[in-house]
Amino acid sequence: MFYEELLKYKPFELNKIEKDKLLKASLKESLEHHFQNSKEYQKYCRKKGFLPPFENINYEDIPFFPVDIFKNFHLSSVPENSLVRTLNSSATTSQTPSSIYLDDITRKRQVKTLIWLLSDFIGKERIPFLIFDADPRKNNLDNKITARNAAIRGFLVAASQSEYFMNVDAKNELKVDLPKLINFLAEVEKQKTKVILFGFTYVLFAHVAKQLQQQNIKFNLANSLIIHIGGWKKLQSEAVSKNVFNNTLSSVFGVQTNNILDSYGFTEQLGIIYIDCEDGLKRCPLVSEIIIRDPGTLQQLPDGEPGLVEFISPLPFSYPGCAVLLDDIGRVVTRNSDSHGRNGTAFEILGRAKEAEVRGCGDIMAEKIISEDR
Repeated sequence: MFYEELLKYKPFELNKIEKDKLLKASLKESLEHHFQNSKEYQKYCRKKGFLPPFENINYEDIPFFPVDIFKNFHLSSVPENSLVRTLNSSATTSQTPSSIYLDDITRKRQVKTLIWLLSDFIGKERIPFLIFDADPRKNNLDNKITARNAAIRGFLVAASQSEYFMNVDAKNELKVDLPKLINFLAEVEKQKTKVILFGFTYVLFAHVAKQLQQQNIKFNLANSLIIHIGGWKKLQSEAVSKNVFNNTLSSVFGVQTNNILDSYGFTEQLGIIYIDCEDGLKRCPLVSEIIIRDPGTLQQLPDGEPGLVEFISPLPFSYPGCAVLLDDIGRVVTRNSDSHGRNGTAFEILGRAKEAEVRGCGDIMAEKIISEDR
């Protein structure tokens, strides 16, 4: 399969011409698979006039699914008996979560891709992970797991060992296990061990760093890194900038601000993560590309203009998720490499789209794309 060929290179090794050749070959293979094996996707492609053999395709012409479509429809491109897991995205009590159906091919690709990308930033050596979340192993989990737990599990493939440092109290709120944390980090400081502090952005700031700061508890982990995932929505509503976030965590844990890595990803293409490069921008690796679309017209926007972000990747095999339009707003900043020589389209995520925009290009499109002629 062409997808595995992409993983033989370093994530940001190739220039645009070299990358496009390999990525489009993999996309052609992926698109043909989904067209042949997903009735819904084939119907959508036919309506768009997008038909095999998918030669010389342009990224922007690939029919995309709005992310909300995965909340309402069982989309699959493989036989039902080959599915091994259902992945449910995070959602509020008033929202319906997305349901992504995984087979072994997709699940293995997710793990291999995440390790491939993560090692480009932290190295190939396995490192102890200190996880600031509740231990999901204490719960009885079936084959339906949340994106939150899946994200944690995914990152732990790079861990030499892992320890959880939070519990859920009677109010269902996360609380730091302070005695355990202090004892563990005292040994880390003594041995000057390199560790990775890992957690969700809001949890690390509000439930960990701020709590420790209020108690004047500080550590000296100069050799270590912090990786945080999960977005900025809650912190932005509280007017917490990235600088405030980084400086707060740095002052509490003694980790240098350039070793605090902001990682972005989403359930519908789980396994692909976008980590800040040296210039503070995220870049598309060999396995993906980004399109920015106007919220009103859904037409592609020029570089520099903000709009809805769409990510294209041949990673998903068990469901037609190779082109997904999100409800996040972002912009392409540059197509130049960073100071470490990382190639790829560089972008930044600016926030969430307004509710009306999400409704306009998500729910309504989902209703028309699939519901007609069922």
